[in-house]
Amino acid sequence: MLEWAERRGQMGTFRVEVTVRNLQDPGRSRSLSLLVDTGATYTTLPRDVVEAVGCQPIGQRRVLLANGREEEWPFGAVSLTLEGQKLPTVCLIGPNGGPALLGTVTLEEFALSVDPVAKRLVPVRSYLTAHVGADLRPTPAQ
Repeated sequence: MLEWAERRGQMGTFRVEVTVRNLQDPGRSRSLSLLVDTGATYTTLPRDVVEAVGCQPIGQRRVLLANGREEEWPFGAVSLTLEGQKLPTVCLIGPNGGPALLGTVTLEEFALSVDPVAKRLVPVRSYLTAHVGADLRPTPAQ
């Protein structure tokens, strides 16, 4: 259903081009198109892409799939180049040939939001909501 709606332009979905790199070996990279998915918490990359850049899983996360099923998926850290910025981000590692999604955690890390009408990413202001003048210094652990 999503594929049909995406092809028909019915849901405001769109893709962006990114480059995924190994954090320790930036020469190992892969460029690909990610579906912008504001319903996905994390960016998700197919296992074959993650393996091609030489990234290793660093843990597991429970995920709730669109069909309602819960699974445990590996996650890792990669460097992502998006909209002229290059930053590290956490990504879920999906099955080979699986979903390639740009999730909300990465969008927030890059200070980007979604314009679904124009089908593009737009810069947003980042907020620090602490009270001005408040003592923000860390307190010693007791």
